[in-house]
Amino acid sequence: MTWKTELRLDDLPPQSRLEAFCKTCSAARYYTAQELLARRALAHAHLDQVETALKCVQRGCGGAVALYEASSGETEAFQGGMP
Repeated sequence: MTWKTELRLDDLPPQSRLEAFCKTCSAARYYTAQELLARRALAHAHLDQVETALKCVQRGCGGAVALYEASSGETEAFQGGMP
């Protein structure tokens, strides 16, 4: 079992961000849980079912996507150095 099969879309906080990465054209699109919950068919779906239902939105593609949880933290530059 993975986090996608264990978690349902309505378990996530409404403002959590999910990235849909196209397996065909490598385009990425970000969704909030609230946006996806507005779709009636996905309201009580597990995240693996959401991943299957979503398709790439790039014009002419429509390929399958991989769903990732977008990081909310900021990256930091390397602060170390040689003495």
